[in-house]
Amino acid sequence: MARVRSVLRRCNETNKDSTPSETTTLTFGPFSLDVQKHKLTKDHKEIPLTSGEFTLLRIFLEQANRVLNRDTLLELTKGYDHSPLDRSIDVCVGRLRKKIEIDPTEPVFLRTVWGAGYIFSQEE
Repeated sequence: MARVRSVLRRCNETNKDSTPSETTTLTFGPFSLDVQKHKLTKDHKEIPLTSGEFTLLRIFLEQANRVLNRDTLLELTKGYDHSPLDRSIDVCVGRLRKKIEIDPTEPVFLRTVWGAGYIFSQEE
């Protein structure tokens, strides 16, 4: 099943890439995420992102102001079944906070909703 989902996901990504996207740049605060080039910039300086961080940030920007639980995020980023102990989303969120938050211990953009998941707020 995981292989089938993986193939289907890649086919969907190929179909999406073949049609021009209306929104190629997503912005929040002083940041700009170029979806086509897979680049995050702040004040014209590039901030390096792993592919997992990029995918997660893009999902958060596309689903802004909506609480997303860990299971939903794992399905959207990885596209396969996961262990109930899988903490990869939490690790990736922590790394993203270090890159986009002024104080990662007091996040403004990427906040935790205890017992529910994470919410991305575009307002500072």
